[in-house]
Order: sequence, then structure tokens, then C-alpha cells
Amino acid sequence: MAPGNIINNISQLFIKKPTKIGIMEIGDEKPEIETISSNLYKVNTAGFIEIISSDMPVIVNCYAEWCGPCRMINPIFAKLAAEYNSRVMFIKIDLDTNPTITRHFKITGVPTLILIRNGMKIRSIIGYSGEKKIRRAVNKMLEMEIDLI
Repeated sequence: MAPGNIINNISQLFIKKPTKIGIMEIGDEKPEIETISSNLYKVNTAGFIEIISSDMPVIVNCYAEWCGPCRMINPIFAKLAAEYNSRVMFIKIDLDTNPTITRHFKITGVPTLILIRNGMKIRSIIGYSGEKKIRRAVNKMLEMEIDLI
């Protein structure tokens, strides 16, 4: 077996199957979707649910205002949002004001990036990540064939 095949086989062991997001209880909360820049939005839990129900793939930046690494990822997130305009929607959600998201996704650290496509959680990236890692994850999500059955 060629060395490249071994690496490909090993890397596939670490890719989980997409999982359905499920239902989140939001009560009578109204969707809030604030435009930060082109293709970058800040949302509340109801706005999150509204956006992920669309057909467009989404990457969610789950952050906290007090978090230093969260502030460091902001320029990267804004740059990628502009580059992937019309292919992937980029949203931010403050976990301190939207604890339903924290509980639902069992988020244990910030920042946490969640990649969502066709109502399925594709992947989470916990902690600060550089532009290359985020870009690779987004590209891999766009290339995936997702079985919705």
C-alpha cells in the first residue's frame, strides 16, 4: 500500500458522519439577524434556526465577548465570509446571550465553529483555528455528498 493511501485511510477515521441538528426549544423568541458585513451575520437562537433551515451551507462562530481567541478569529471569519459569498453563509452567535445553543450542541469551549449543511452538523472546530484550517474544513464540507435519508 502506498504511503499516501495509509494517510488517507487514517484521516478518514477521524471524520464523523453528519448528524441531524434536531429541534431546539426557543419559546416565543423572535428571530434577530444583524448584518455585520457582506455575508456575515450576528444572530440570536431564533435567527440561527431560521438561517440553518435554508439550503445554503452555514458556518457558525459560537463565541463570547470576553474571549480573547474569539476576537482573534473575527478578522479571519470576516475575510472568509467575503470570499465564500453566495456559497456559504457565515453567522456569529454569542453564547452568553443564547445559552440554548450551548446546551443543544454541548459546547465546552469558545470559540467553537460549527459547519452545517442540509440541516446536518458536519463538523465542529473547538478553540482558535487559523485561516488554512477553517478554509480546509469549509472546502471539505462543500465537496461532501450528504445522504439525507
